[in-house]
Amino acid sequence: MIGTPVEEGVGRIDGGFVNAYTYQDASGIYLVDTTMSGSGKPVRKAFQRAGVGLDRISSILLTHQHFDHVRGAARIRREGQATVVSHTADAPFIDGRVTPRMSVLFRLFMRPRPVAIGRTVEDGEMVGPLRVIFAPGHTIGEVAFYQAERKILFSGDSVVERNGSLTLPAARFAADLSQAVQSLQILRKLDVELLLPGHGVPVRGDVASRLDELITRAPSEFLGKPA
Repeated sequence: MIGTPVEEGVGRIDGGFVNAYTYQDASGIYLVDTTMSGSGKPVRKAFQRAGVGLDRISSILLTHQHFDHVRGAARIRREGQATVVSHTADAPFIDGRVTPRMSVLFRLFMRPRPVAIGRTVEDGEMVGPLRVIFAPGHTIGEVAFYQAERKILFSGDSVVERNGSLTLPAARFAADLSQAVQSLQILRKLDVELLLPGHGVPVRGDVASRLDELITRAPSEFLGKPA
């Protein structure tokens, strides 16, 4: 298993406050996000412990453009030559054509590491066994990756876990918070038994009811609308 085992073929890589994941089946090894380490250290260590070379990665799937999810992609791709996959809307921010919004402090100490995008995707496309789910709002090109047969959702920051509940990342990081709230309805339509968020711990079993609870409170909590 590459990373901490979640279930068969699925591993979690702890990058501090952000997660990367591996998904492995007969079609290949898929890495979902790469953590904020410019060297890709958490990912490289997980592969080393598993005795698996980075050259075995079929695709690096980036859920969105934010540096805490993509900063390790350049180093990992350079060592392994995997295809880097992003939604079309976020690709220019990841490959360096457009400079993402960042505070001066982040620019000084957490400089983006542009990486060439090998494939841009749209909603509903397949990357191996995983379907692209377009769930914008946190960024303009936020996506989740869904394995329908096993009911697994790699949610990125379209929904995250905190203290046992599902929630959204802080409002100040959202491109369009109202759209992020609306995108929760997209996720709710999926049959999910295992949700793997970009932040927090995996959520298993009662995903639907937790999403329903978040959808109910999100307008007031995040948009200031009456409940």
